[in-house]
Amino acid sequence: MTAASACATTGGDDAAGRAGPPKPAAPVYKLSDVLGATGDAVDATFGAPSLTRREGAGEYRRYRLKTCTLIVVLYPDETGANRVSHADATALHSDHEKPALDACLAAG
Repeated sequence: MTAASACATTGGDDAAGRAGPPKPAAPVYKLSDVLGATGDAVDATFGAPSLTRREGAGEYRRYRLKTCTLIVVLYPDETGANRVSHADATALHSDHEKPALDACLAAG
């Protein structure tokens, strides 16, 4: 009988001892980490982009994250520094649904 009692859990039926639902993990990244950032800062945060395309004064960059692809568009600000003016998320695979940008960034 001693072995069976060693496997028993504690607090499983006691409402006071039960933990509530697990708290969601803190987001890995937030939109405020991206918008307005320089290209160098974005690269420092996410690594080298998987695609970079220059179009006129702007620049399109794509970064592969854990659950999605982050797309950022950089344009020169009033000082001439390229900064993120737009961000979006796409699915990693074409047969998956487009994720919400906040969820993409939160997952990292």
